[in-house]
Amino acid sequence: MKVKNLIKILKTLEQEAIIDIATDEEGNCFGNISHGITEGTLKSTGKKVYTIYPESIEIAEDRYQY
Repeated sequence: MKVKNLIKILKTLEQEAIIDIATDEEGNCFGNISHGITEGTLKSTGKKVYTIYPESIEIAEDRYQY
């Protein structure tokens, strides 16, 4: 996803909401997004990439009320 697309999506969300990131593609664990963002370059295309990381990791059952 491009930054501009993410910004468009974020603008539609409740501005006081919290954003999580999954620590894996299955969604086994979640965490608050760290303030640090890593910048790099993709080997395959040479394009810039930004990576965000979780500050903490929790399993879904401990984090969310169902």
